[in-house]
Amino acid sequence: MKKIFIWLLAILFLVPMEAGAEIRNSLQQARLAYICALADMAVYDTDMNDVVRQEMNRLGWRFTDYRNKDARANTVFYTVVNMQAEPGQRETLIVIPGTEKLKDIEVDLRCSKVLFGGSNINEFRQYAEQEKVDSNAPMVHRGFNDYTMTAFFTPRESGKIAADEIQKFLSESNDHLYITGHSLGGAVATLLGARLVAAGADASKLSIFTFGAPTVGNTAFAEEYGCLLDVSRYTMSGDLVKNALQMLKSGYVQFGTEYKWQKNENSHRFNHSMAGYLDAAIRGYYDESLGGVLTLQQLASYKPEAISEEGMATGPLWNQQFDKGRVYIAPVQMKLPENIQNDSAYMQLAVGDLLMNQFQRIHVDENAVAASNEVDTLFTACQEAEQVGCEYIAQIKISGTMDKANPNLYRIATETSFFTTSGEPVASSMTSTTTKEITPIEAAMYNMARLTGDIQQAQAEGILPK
Repeated sequence: MKKIFIWLLAILFLVPMEAGAEIRNSLQQARLAYICALADMAVYDTDMNDVVRQEMNRLGWRFTDYRNKDARANTVFYTVVNMQAEPGQRETLIVIPGTEKLKDIEVDLRCSKVLFGGSNINEFRQYAEQEKVDSNAPMVHRGFNDYTMTAFFTPRESGKIAADEIQKFLSESNDHLYITGHSLGGAVATLLGARLVAAGADASKLSIFTFGAPTVGNTAFAEEYGCLLDVSRYTMSGDLVKNALQMLKSGYVQFGTEYKWQKNENSHRFNHSMAGYLDAAIRGYYDESLGGVLTLQQLASYKPEAISEEGMATGPLWNQQFDKGRVYIAPVQMKLPENIQNDSAYMQLAVGDLLMNQFQRIHVDENAVAASNEVDTLFTACQEAEQVGCEYIAQIKISGTMDKANPNLYRIATETSFFTTSGEPVASSMTSTTTKEITPIEAAMYNMARLTGDIQQAQAEGILPK
């Protein structure tokens, strides 16, 4: 299962934030949290990251990985850049994965503190190597500092030092930099931000988003850099990692703006899982962007270039009557176990959104209420499609079954079917997956992401419109 779910990317990744903005409204915050969570999920070395990268690449985002290792750490981080945005409006991410390798565990367990100080690489190392220090001075986790220094302040095989390249970017570009990571990656993201600012970087040009990140340093460190760094710290109910160091070692203190999320009860993944954080980011973004009206009709209203009450396209790419090639999106048909019914609305939005993004001209059924399980018959859909001038009908079915051996595990199936307005079948495909590694919402979208490949193939063959 070497793919992951993608949806809303056209909205999320093609509408940049204002570069350098320090003050974000709640929608901008939710959007950035979703982007960062998606990127953090994508860079994990698992079997579920290919689709997100492929889709982001298609939308103009470029992933580049950087690897370095020494006796202290075996590191990797990624840059993710929106190349379609205009210079000065590009969102550039530095994404640091969490604990994956044995060497990462060694880093995590190196819990003693080292002195944090200096303004360049040599001074950073000199401060950290001091043995007798004032406990009231800024101090940070030794292992996290080792990882940060190896990844960003130690020459790679090419001879280049990542921190120098980042500093050059910050000084020469008007683009805003977002540093993000989950768990260990979140701790390193915070330390990297502090090191960059200590070396003279403009703190207003970078923001840090962390998910389930453990504490990085002591009170003195938090007091010195908490007021300089823009840190958005996302935590999950029941996730013990965020406070693990306080329990194991005294003197560690968190800082930054904390956003508390509740775990999706329909997920059997443990509370620290990045899949759980991504699930919360998905729900948070839909809640915020749609104002609590969780319907496909509401979602479609944010696609004015694809929908027009006048029957005429108003976007820059279209200037023709809505007839040939227009697709009628019928209400999503749902059949889920009662235990996961509360995810139904988000599933419908997620799969419906990805489906809508595959076509240039669409019409969403006015009665398509996300919380409803009522099904329009094909006959009714044909009548409605003809009335609004559509040539094709798209139907989605999402179903779920509970695993008999494990009542917290589900198999989610997603099916897409396309018809002409006379009811003639045009194309159909179905796939399914379990919630072993992901949540039910993510499983539905993972399926839909796989099915978009079939849709795009049918478009290439002229079977379906683009």
